[in-house]
Amino acid sequence: MSTAIEKYTITPEAKRFTLILLVVGLILTAIGAVFNLDNPTRIWSGLLLNNLFFLMLGLVAALFLSAHIVGYGGWLTIFRRVPEAMMLYVPVGGVLLLIILGLGLHHIYHWSHEELYDPNSPMYDAILDGKRAFLNAGFFFARAIGYIAIWTGLIWLLRRNSIQSDLGTRADGARLYQSSKYIAAIFVVVYAVTSSTSSWDWIMSIQPHWYSTLFGWYNFISILVTCIAFMILVLVYLTKNNYLQGITNEHFHDLGKFMFGFSVAWAYLFYSQFMLIWYANIPEETLYFKYRIDNYPVVMWLCVLLNFVTPFFLLISRDVKRDRSRRVMIIAALIIIFGHWLDFYQMIMPGAFANMAHAGGDHHAEAADHAHHAAEVVRIGLYEIGLLLTFAGLFVYLMLYNLSKQRMVPVNHPFLKESRVYHT
Repeated sequence: MSTAIEKYTITPEAKRFTLILLVVGLILTAIGAVFNLDNPTRIWSGLLLNNLFFLMLGLVAALFLSAHIVGYGGWLTIFRRVPEAMMLYVPVGGVLLLIILGLGLHHIYHWSHEELYDPNSPMYDAILDGKRAFLNAGFFFARAIGYIAIWTGLIWLLRRNSIQSDLGTRADGARLYQSSKYIAAIFVVVYAVTSSTSSWDWIMSIQPHWYSTLFGWYNFISILVTCIAFMILVLVYLTKNNYLQGITNEHFHDLGKFMFGFSVAWAYLFYSQFMLIWYANIPEETLYFKYRIDNYPVVMWLCVLLNFVTPFFLLISRDVKRDRSRRVMIIAALIIIFGHWLDFYQMIMPGAFANMAHAGGDHHAEAADHAHHAAEVVRIGLYEIGLLLTFAGLFVYLMLYNLSKQRMVPVNHPFLKESRVYHT
């Protein structure tokens, strides 16, 4: 059977792998949840962390695809069905996110408590009262629904054009590519705005007294390099199982360069955010990093080790990125995926724990109050690891399922030949 018409079939091994992830993950999650029934903040924050991580992974896959469509990036045409399959998690993850936010709002987000806005209440918080026009439950959920609806609609249109392209002629493929170019351009613009605003809503507002002008970009670069690492793992799996035989060392080399380059870019943004706040030494800014360095130093600096230092030295060599065994690339990709999950952990969980503990304290001395709640520090345990495995199993299964619903190679795509003869 020629590469042009071959379709992926989910193998028993792949089904078993995803089932193991789901079953082990659910068992660990259940055990962890039983021991944390008195800590709803940990329960709901853990769900937010893991679903949001994979939701953003699917969303950035759509961005990666859209940016190449707009920029006439033909080199990825032969494997474009991989980011397509990944982006189809967004509708599923979006619905799950709305459920998590709806049920866990008061356990994750300190600002959602009404007594904070009552001047007659001892819990009154003047800073949050000043932000009430933006940070209120009605507007918060309206934005969340809007983000998910727009993302899902644009992703559906891109997927529809991709499916229809395979059913027609080469002329139809060229016409649908032009149509997809406009959809992709809209998606890129929408993502440029909503990626930042959604990260403010869902992550940064967990610590509502703190803000960073770099936070949206920092989130974006963290999940972008994770997306590339995940695609590399999928492509290694597919090529070793005799799919996508048109992929060459040139494609892997460029993906490896992306993974290396964006790891450096992540380090730049990490340094930019951290150093400017450290250097200015303004209390309301430093509380974010001080709390993490004091109470989560291993997580904080492990992020730097896993997300910059290790990938830098593993991937700096050209030969590593062209090694046909892909061993070092696989190791680097796995380290990066876990490292950036850890990065999302340190962005979400410490703030949620600190602010829920802070709910009963002095709202006018947040930085000092954090220091008094070191006992509230919660380490990564069975619950968090279980949820990671559960959502990973769900994401991988949905990706493989969607991969199996269409030809592996877009036969009528106008840049297919360019992708097959690609050389750098």
